Amino acid sequence: MTTVANKLAQVTPGTLLAGVDLGLDSLAIVVLDSNGHRVDRFKVTQSHDGYATLQERLHRAVRQQLASGVLVGMEPTNYYWKQVGTFLNQGHLPFRLVNPYTVKRHREGDQLDRAKDDWRDARMIVELLRTGKFTETRLRTGLYAELQIGHATYWRLRHARGRQLTLLTNSVRQVFPEFQQVFEDVTGSTARAVLDSVPAAAQIRALTSTEFIARVRTVAHGPRLAVQKLRQLHALAAQSIGLTEGLNSLCFEVRAHLATLWCLDQQSQQLYATLRRDFWALPEAPYVCTIEGLAEAFALGILAEPGDLTAYDSGKDLIKLAGTQPTPNASGRYQRSQTPFSKQGRSRLRLTVFWATLQLISRNAAIQHHYHRLPTRPQHPLTKMEALGACMNKLLWYVWRTGRYQETYAPAHWQSVTTTA
Repeated sequence: MTTVANKLAQVTPGTLLAGVDLGLDSLAIVVLDSNGHRVDRFKVTQSHDGYATLQERLHRAVRQQLASGVLVGMEPTNYYWKQVGTFLNQGHLPFRLVNPYTVKRHREGDQLDRAKDDWRDARMIVELLRTGKFTETRLRTGLYAELQIGHATYWRLRHARGRQLTLLTNSVRQVFPEFQQVFEDVTGSTARAVLDSVPAAAQIRALTSTEFIARVRTVAHGPRLAVQKLRQLHALAAQSIGLTEGLNSLCFEVRAHLATLWCLDQQSQQLYATLRRDFWALPEAPYVCTIEGLAEAFALGILAEPGDLTAYDSGKDLIKLAGTQPTPNASGRYQRSQTPFSKQGRSRLRLTVFWATLQLISRNAAIQHHYHRLPTRPQHPLTKMEALGACMNKLLWYVWRTGRYQETYAPAHWQSVTTTA
């Protein structure tokens, strides 16, 4: 059976279909029978009472229509769908997700005036549900939920850190442009002490070398102070082109960015320690980490997105989830031989696999052989980037195989396979 046929088989004759348009304050629900005739239409509030009303109205529609059950469809809107999905699971009401982009395009195609309201969206969702155009996403539970949400939070913290580092660097370059000639890393212990005490070149040159070092030492937290670099910095400050006006505000800005950066680092370390504990409690973790050359941080990031690997029937499912499957792009006379990624999956998973694969090219014999073989094979040679994409997919197969069946990665087995390929 094809994927669509499998999905249509879930919509058995006599099953009612409900489309839910999610909003901040309310839900709009349209209920159809399997022939597309409307059975009910109503709105409920985003509250416990509203969810209870939703459940009661759906059960009432099933009784009145003598239906075998009801299947609910909705878009994965923000976090609202998780709240509704959790309540539906508790009431043993199955639900499926419909792609918001698909809803938008189908609505625009069916209605030339492109009118939009909650009822139209709910109706379009239930029509897509009826034709098998939905996904079978499951809500995470237990450690898998902790790992997924925690990893997403960790990702945002690291992104915020990168932004703060850029802001800090820009502020430092205003008050002391030559600072990074001495301290390339502005987050080092001695560099932090300077920026936290006297960050501006105009302030530094007003002090003697001994006074400057003493001032920095009062706020230094590291075990050692790079005194020689401080003397070089003091010498550079004498000829610095840094700004001399508005120094108080600029120095405050430097210290504020520095404090935010330190806070983000502390939060990231605390969160990662929790994620490591949850990661190693997963049954798949010890086996996935046996993959030759795969670092713990990358294994954690890869397992955080798909959740329980036993829910996936093939490594192809992980590849589709990451959006790394080659996607044809041709029309009429336009033919493109290079098939790029679909990029319709989870960007965090895709980026984690990308960086992991770059590392494995030099650490994993099978991946390395695969990467160097594909661009040089006689038939259909790939470019370097296409070969890298193929290696990313191979890594996802390794993860799926070792994690799902809880098998230890066997380097000799994979090397023998790739040698004969």
